[in-house]
Amino acid sequence: MIVTNYAIKFRTAVFVFMAVLIAMGIMSYNTLPREGNPDITIPQVFVNIIYPGTAPEEMENLIAIPVEKRLNELGNVKTISAMAADSTVLFTVEYLAGVDVDTAIQRVKDKIDLARPDLPNDLDEPVVEGLNFSTDIPIMRFALSGDPNLERLKSTAEFLQDEIESISGVREARIAGTREREIRIEFDLPRLVAYNIPLMDVVALVAKENVTISAGMLEVDQNKVQVRVPGEFTLASDLRDIVVVQRENRPVYLRDIATITDTYKDLASLSRINGETAVSIEIFKRAGENSVKLIDEVKQYIDPDKLPKGIHITTVQDDSKDIRDMLAELENNIVSGFFLVIVVLLIFMGKRNSLFVGLAIPFSLMLSFTIMSLMGITMNMVVLFALILGVGMLVDNGIVIVENIYRLHCEGLSRTEAARRGAAEVAWPVATSTLTTLAAFSPLLFWPDIIGDFMGYIPKTLIITLTSSLFVALVINPAVCSVLIKKGHHNFDNSETEFHPFVRGYERILRGALRHRGLLVTFSFLFLVLSAQLYGRFGKGVTLFVDVEPRSVQIEVRYPEGTAIEKTDDAVRHIEQAISGINDIEFVLANIGQGMGAAFGEGSSATYLGSLYIRFVDEGE
Repeated sequence: MIVTNYAIKFRTAVFVFMAVLIAMGIMSYNTLPREGNPDITIPQVFVNIIYPGTAPEEMENLIAIPVEKRLNELGNVKTISAMAADSTVLFTVEYLAGVDVDTAIQRVKDKIDLARPDLPNDLDEPVVEGLNFSTDIPIMRFALSGDPNLERLKSTAEFLQDEIESISGVREARIAGTREREIRIEFDLPRLVAYNIPLMDVVALVAKENVTISAGMLEVDQNKVQVRVPGEFTLASDLRDIVVVQRENRPVYLRDIATITDTYKDLASLSRINGETAVSIEIFKRAGENSVKLIDEVKQYIDPDKLPKGIHITTVQDDSKDIRDMLAELENNIVSGFFLVIVVLLIFMGKRNSLFVGLAIPFSLMLSFTIMSLMGITMNMVVLFALILGVGMLVDNGIVIVENIYRLHCEGLSRTEAARRGAAEVAWPVATSTLTTLAAFSPLLFWPDIIGDFMGYIPKTLIITLTSSLFVALVINPAVCSVLIKKGHHNFDNSETEFHPFVRGYERILRGALRHRGLLVTFSFLFLVLSAQLYGRFGKGVTLFVDVEPRSVQIEVRYPEGTAIEKTDDAVRHIEQAISGINDIEFVLANIGQGMGAAFGEGSSATYLGSLYIRFVDEGE
């Protein structure tokens, strides 16, 4: 084969390439971003529109119907669904596969802008976003508990939030389970009527006063200083002294017509861990960032020794642990595969020649890591699974080629000629064998929808790794063998049966099979039919993923829309009490006001929803 001939002719260049490949492979492996989920954006756009204090029926008539009419004008759309609840409407626009999600988001925003004239003027700005499995699902989640004072937990969580968001790769640290402070104005309608003051005039006046004004630049000693006049209200007393109108030459203050209190917004969510009041923080990463590295940096900020006294921290989710376990499994397979290949081939080819075959594993993977780095493929769970799957196949090509070169060299050919002829004789069978293996996985490339985007990483990774192993077998192995291969003590000039007892035994079996080939083919066919029938009768069916013992369980509580959060909380507490006696539970995280699908854009944040995340004790701990 031409490529092999050139590799042997310019073997010095091949040795230099091997040295470069070692450096690039190690660097690529260390710099490839580690993450739990692949960087996949689902072809859906979510629109969340909030209009506080509005019943579901009014949300449908005032907002859902006008917006849906405009959204129906979009092209390449598979389905459009809308869900109206108290004060909110959620639209899910599912596009056909292959649509650019960023473009789709912009088109949805354009349609909502066109619907604006038909919507209430005081409507909150609609939130339009997509969902990326890499950046929109948290890589880490932890809960703060131990102090019954929710305000103290909240202040600690906000401090940690600021610290964590200062890490360059963190996109957001989101707090849940707290109550937001608000200054509430409750008007006395009889007094408004008595003073003849329109309610909306007072609302407009308060909004006008609640601003910070920029007064431009002031030059002092050749230095320019920006001047701002702060006017935003921070205390309830600031609002009480606002002059609303003049009546009978006397000012009417806001406190005369309203009750102003410094309080909290209506309770919308609660969190508990093992029955204790808790505040949870979810951490989201930026695209292309290394999850393992980010989580390690986050752990430096959430060190329990640095927390205020009495506050405990519980790690609810940590993607870095699973990623590290998969990486350890991959590295273990590489090392064990390398040594097992050498041990097996030592019997037939000697330690030096078996080492040439064993080198196919590290060099194939180093080349694969380099290509993956250039293609922007991250080291996610699916890629790691494919790498572990492919490690065992990396030596197949090398075994065939090195063994043939070894045989020809033992028959008397020089190292160079044996390498050239040995590789040429089996090059096409080796290449064809690799292609047939890839053909078995190639249908996964055409799997539709989101599952296809996930599973597509398996054939892509195998194509890279097995093609790399073919390159190593046709280029690196012959070049190395042309210089370093060594004759063994076996005599290949005589019959192959003199080579090894294993070969003699195999020959006897093969001769017997060829003498009774008709019977063998018939038996094989009957065995195939019988196996299919037995599996059809006694088999357990087909499943995409293996059934394993779960490490955690999620429970969702759902009441009719409009149910008060206190009732939802009672139901969640009842479940907490029912499972409190189970010994194998590590912790129970309860979220009231939030369902299980909140992270997936399903709009599952409402007072009638609750969820429990139950983590079991790890058997290995």
